[in-house]
Amino acid sequence: MKRRKSFSAGEMRSLSSIIFEKAGYSIKNRCLIVQAFTLNSYSARHGGEGNAALEFIGSRVLEYYVAKTIAERYGHVRTQRNNSFEGDCEYAFMGHMRIFMNLKESMVNNAALARRVDEWNLAQYMVVGKYGIDNQVEEQEKVKAGLFKAVLGAVTIESCWNSQVLQRAVEKMLELEKCLKEFDRCQYRPEDMSADQAVYTLKRLAEQGRCQAPIYKFGSPEELGYDESGNPKWVCTCTMADWALIKQVWASSKELAEKYAAYLVLSEHFELCNEYGTNGSWIAWKYEDGRLIPCRD
Repeated sequence: MKRRKSFSAGEMRSLSSIIFEKAGYSIKNRCLIVQAFTLNSYSARHGGEGNAALEFIGSRVLEYYVAKTIAERYGHVRTQRNNSFEGDCEYAFMGHMRIFMNLKESMVNNAALARRVDEWNLAQYMVVGKYGIDNQVEEQEKVKAGLFKAVLGAVTIESCWNSQVLQRAVEKMLELEKCLKEFDRCQYRPEDMSADQAVYTLKRLAEQGRCQAPIYKFGSPEELGYDESGNPKWVCTCTMADWALIKQVWASSKELAEKYAAYLVLSEHFELCNEYGTNGSWIAWKYEDGRLIPCRD
């Protein structure tokens, strides 16, 4: 925490480096950086602009791009004409709206933003007036969240509201992809992930618009023959194009090959533990003796 609106060359280099690393944008204007870190308790007493204006702008940018990212990932147009806006259509989220309102709030609330500021060790650079010092405002979540927004506001102003810069900045500053993957893994996923329900679960996800329909290709004993014990050889390859996943399972029946191929696709996409055997990202597996075994060769 600073008592004067002056930054050494070393401090400015550190701040510029942190902002570039976390937001993906280099703020060239030194005054904007200083303003982002200057609280109103200082500017009200000593003159100049505090960070309230930048915080206001950053708050709106933050809300917009978080909502946009969530909508693009979980929202869709429902219509009878190939998911377009032609004719009658409705827009909906893939689940109860409250889930996604809570998701957005969890990303942009004061506690979440304050944690980022703490992780980046930025509070030490805040310029605080006597009132702020006396009340230890640098420890308040609301104040640290305001600093986060003000930094984003500074990026917004210097980039002239460049949409690509701002979307990238929000994604990097919040680590949005990591947050959404964790959300998918822990909350927004099918309730029944067992192998017995895997084929049905993938079908249901596709019907809900959450993924493309899986493509199954089979090989039968007519082509593959039988093993040494006389068991038929079946193979199923399950392809999920939009998830960039392919899983192939060899088994003694078509049903077993299909359901375990679907199960492995679900397990890898949702980052679930494979309860039937070894975990891994191998494409080809075999199911025998009640276990899934990767084909490493």
